[in-house]
Amino acid sequence: MKYEDHSDLSIYHLTHFPAGYDPANKSVLYPTILALHGHGSNERDLIGLSESLQENLLWVSGRGPVDFAPGAYDWYPITQFGKPDPELLNQGLKRIDKFITELMNTYPIDPKRFFLMGFSQGSMISMSYLLTHPQRVAGVIAQSGYIPLENRFLINDVEVTGKPVIMTHGFEDSRMPLEWSLQTRDLLLHYGVDLEYHNFHMDHTITAESLQMIRGWLDRRI
Repeated sequence: MKYEDHSDLSIYHLTHFPAGYDPANKSVLYPTILALHGHGSNERDLIGLSESLQENLLWVSGRGPVDFAPGAYDWYPITQFGKPDPELLNQGLKRIDKFITELMNTYPIDPKRFFLMGFSQGSMISMSYLLTHPQRVAGVIAQSGYIPLENRFLINDVEVTGKPVIMTHGFEDSRMPLEWSLQTRDLLLHYGVDLEYHNFHMDHTITAESLQMIRGWLDRRI
């Protein structure tokens, strides 16, 4: 599958356009997924999931702006495992917000069908962004992630109510304990999020079974 590289916006990213996409036709807007990779990964990590999900989606897969190692990136610097620095996390959210504005001005995105998809650290960013900017996203796909309870961001508890989220997490996750995911589940339910929550017998990963659940969730919303 062909992906296009882009370095013209504030975050380096790949795109994959749906079949039949015509750049000359400005009247067609597409349901879109912005994919945010996990700690120490890159923009090529999640975009391959486009082959397993809906064919009519526009995909954007970003590269974290923080260098971790050669070819490996983060969305914010990690200072302590499991306890992100609140200020650094907020800086990461501001970068994502700016990037989303750029994407909306650059690509034929349907803002009513614009979804965030994250894995691990990317899920943390995606769900945290939903709580702070719910009006900007149609929903979130959060895989093997959590929301740090010691956050200091301002939650939009009015517009987040009813926002759809699907969370998938492994019973045997060796990097992000199941307890963290369950705490996040309870937090989202507290704020009235329309949450679909699934656990699987897997480690810190994505499986065909978890993808099947995600595909069904997307089918009902695209």
